[in-house]
Amino acid sequence: MNSRPPILLLLAALCLPVLGNQSSAAGYQQTPTSVSTPQEQAEFLAGLPLPRTSLLGTLQRSPEYRDHQKQLQDQWAFCKKIRYEAMQQWSALHLSRNPSTRGIVRYLFGGPDFLNANAFFPDARVLVLGGLEPVGEVPAPEALSPQDLGIALKSLSEALHTSLFCGYFITSEMKPQLAQGSFRGVLPVLYTELALTGHHIDSVDYVHPFGSRGVKINYSLPGEEIRTLYYFQADLSNGKEGRNFLNWLGDLGPGATYLKAASYLLPLDSFSETRNFLLRTSTLILQDDSGIPYHDFQHGDWRIQLFGVYTDPLPIFKLGRERELEEAYRSTEFIGPLSFGAGYHVNGNDANLLLAERNIAGLPYPTDITTQPVADAVHGSTTLPGHPINIRKALPVPVKKALPVPIRKAIPIDLASKKQQPVPHPVVSSAYSPVVSSLPETGIRTQGNQPVSSSNVLSTTTSGGKPID
Repeated sequence: MNSRPPILLLLAALCLPVLGNQSSAAGYQQTPTSVSTPQEQAEFLAGLPLPRTSLLGTLQRSPEYRDHQKQLQDQWAFCKKIRYEAMQQWSALHLSRNPSTRGIVRYLFGGPDFLNANAFFPDARVLVLGGLEPVGEVPAPEALSPQDLGIALKSLSEALHTSLFCGYFITSEMKPQLAQGSFRGVLPVLYTELALTGHHIDSVDYVHPFGSRGVKINYSLPGEEIRTLYYFQADLSNGKEGRNFLNWLGDLGPGATYLKAASYLLPLDSFSETRNFLLRTSTLILQDDSGIPYHDFQHGDWRIQLFGVYTDPLPIFKLGRERELEEAYRSTEFIGPLSFGAGYHVNGNDANLLLAERNIAGLPYPTDITTQPVADAVHGSTTLPGHPINIRKALPVPVKKALPVPIRKAIPIDLASKKQQPVPHPVVSSAYSPVVSSLPETGIRTQGNQPVSSSNVLSTTTSGGKPID
């Protein structure tokens, strides 16, 4: 009986220093088992104000966090004004009638680009993203030291900057940024994008159903059903890894496909399995010219609508225009201009989109997909002129690192006479203007027939595998 009090006092004395150190390091009182939820972490990363009762509320008062908050919210406001809201309006007009947009949507070369996918396909029941970047992790911010948290937030802001301004990720830029802090891989990016768009994260699970590591996020909007977002790190060139991914994807059933800034990989023989899979199992395909070649859409199987302006691929790819697509832009398949940038062309006045909807007769799966023409009355009349974006000011890196790439003017030039000619159709000539563009995004580049990381995008090309000077 007399030995119990000393033992209890000894245990209390041993525990007090540990609890005291935890409280002091984090800057607030907490219990040893307290941890922030994925939703709180997402809102924290996105710069959204948290209640004072949140474990992360106190961390939002630091000058470093306030700088992160202001920068990210300003960039998101710009993104919404210049592109995101216009994409939502375009989707409501041209995509929402198709029931496949409310099912499974595959976005295989998009990396962690939830924003663009959600703008076009906000009602997708299942959204599958793919890229070369690792899944990563989001450690509890309250467990990080102030110094580590500051570094992690800075790296996250830099990784998101180009995407919010230009609409796509630069793998070679994002990879080192997300390796420098505690928020590693694509998961912190996905958390941030979900919170910015008002979604609630209901659960997060690491998965590997076909061998490659992935993450499954269940998310929802207030009062709406829970949806599922998958991201997988996978090589989609011909081979075992790509086939395993496509077999798993095929088990989900047919669905819509979105392709953007896909590095012109799908025309290559080394990506034929992914290309043929998407053509065989897609009920709808929305893409820019870097996706599936126009001539691969078999006549009679697809209803094609073309939007925007068809320009040459960026010089870094050393590719010419696709003759069949150029001719199609002169046909009745051309619908009208775009009021927002798409893919590598961040300005609406030189961006393009192809919308292909499968005809019922050519569909290998049962579906109630409609073939009713969408808003024929808006043929080239209701979209507004594109908003020019000064990329030189938008990118947070020196111009040399941003890769100055001239963008084509909208007035073709007769090289023989050197005189300007009237524009007969929306296909743009190869005349140049000194505007800085930006680098290709997530995807697999090839050197010869071998896939290589797109982090080498500055030194590789799809043309013979020779280095670009």
